[in-house]
Amino acid sequence: MAVHIRKPPDEEAGERLLIKRSQKGDTAAFEELALAYQKLIYNIAVRMLGNAEDAADMTQETLLKIYRALPKYRGDAAFSTWVYRITANTCRDMMRRNRKHQEALWVDFAGDDNDESNLREVADYSAIPEDILLAKESEGYLNALINGLSPKYRMIITMREISGLGYQEIADAAGISIGTVKSRLARARQCMREQILANAEQYPHLLRLIGQRGNQDGLR
Repeated sequence: MAVHIRKPPDEEAGERLLIKRSQKGDTAAFEELALAYQKLIYNIAVRMLGNAEDAADMTQETLLKIYRALPKYRGDAAFSTWVYRITANTCRDMMRRNRKHQEALWVDFAGDDNDESNLREVADYSAIPEDILLAKESEGYLNALINGLSPKYRMIITMREISGLGYQEIADAAGISIGTVKSRLARARQCMREQILANAEQYPHLLRLIGQRGNQDGLR
């Protein structure tokens, strides 16, 4: 899983300069910003939407929204947090208008986490082919588990475990409290751990995901 590394001061200064130039209409400067963030945006998009084509469309839509909104950016939040907020909102909008994802939207991103209807997050992975379970030492299986979470849990664990954002950054990007971030992360990890244990009898090697990989991936 990704580890969030703060940018060195010179990189932050360079980014601020690109932002100022972009706000003045310098398209070359914005292209540099887009190149720096498009992979991060795509990684969230592909996990939330489930296929590469929709993820590519959402990435382009998000970058266009960032370009249009950039003149209003005043630096009240870190630029990366601001980008993730636009990404999260764009992803929600696309999922809501895309019929292929209507079934996944029985739970709202800002819904009540105490609602019992929200406890049906994880799909049944008992029939996942063994080649997926074994791929890259079960990385494919972990991806399947994350993709099986309901949208609001999937978004939070993707931002934390895949993109490496801190609790405050996730809270700011998703528009929820830090307490809610922590509770959703705990619930998502619990569901993933339960699924691993449920499949461990058929595929014993999966227990390593809770063992030696558990601390790394947060599955503890």
